[in-house]
Amino acid sequence: MIVGRLIDLIESQSLTERLQSKLQLLKETDFSKYMAGRHELSEELFFFLNEYETKAAEECFWEAHQKYLDFHFILEGKENIAVDHIEHQRVKEAYNDEKDAVFFDGDVHSIITMNPGDAMICFPEDSHMAGIIAEESQKVRKVVLKVKM
Repeated sequence: MIVGRLIDLIESQSLTERLQSKLQLLKETDFSKYMAGRHELSEELFFFLNEYETKAAEECFWEAHQKYLDFHFILEGKENIAVDHIEHQRVKEAYNDEKDAVFFDGDVHSIITMNPGDAMICFPEDSHMAGIIAEESQKVRKVVLKVKM
């Protein structure tokens, strides 16, 4: 998992060219032109523009992916994302190839607060639970860029 301000991650030039190019895509795209939902960019690249109210962790779910990397990019609002290694989780729902997701049960031990301009890259071993209240329930508008591995 990689987390930081999008602009800092781009300027650091410490990631692979492939990851850097996807961060640059997030920086250069005007997401205000898109409605909530799924948007195809290519056969191996798409994104979800999500809009939701944050809620208690008990109402959220753990997930991880095997075919696509998740690039979370916060546009508006603030949310907490719980993170853990999949080895510390119990499989709740086996891997679903169509959804590219495995769902887990597990306790929340580590939380990252995400603000507008923040980005997080989740790899297959990174279980994550998004949409958790940070301070107070609020609307979040974010992009989840899905990059085929």
